[in-house]
Amino acid sequence: MSKKKINEDEYIHEMNRRLRDHRDYVGGMEFLPHPPGAAGESILGIAWAGIVFHQAYREVLESMERDFELEHIRRRF
Repeated sequence: MSKKKINEDEYIHEMNRRLRDHRDYVGGMEFLPHPPGAAGESILGIAWAGIVFHQAYREVLESMERDFELEHIRRRF
């Protein structure tokens, strides 16, 4: 089974959707692009807000790795 390809912004959006749907979600938990304010190809990593670490973060990350592949879009200048 091949993984669905999505871009960085879609990836973070889907992570947050899954996090909010997680049975152990606590208000204020959120995945954020790193560095702060980054979008698209400028996203270098992912951080989280709210509880310092929670099992829900790990489970969402694992499901994302299983289901999706990042699609890197080359931009022409």
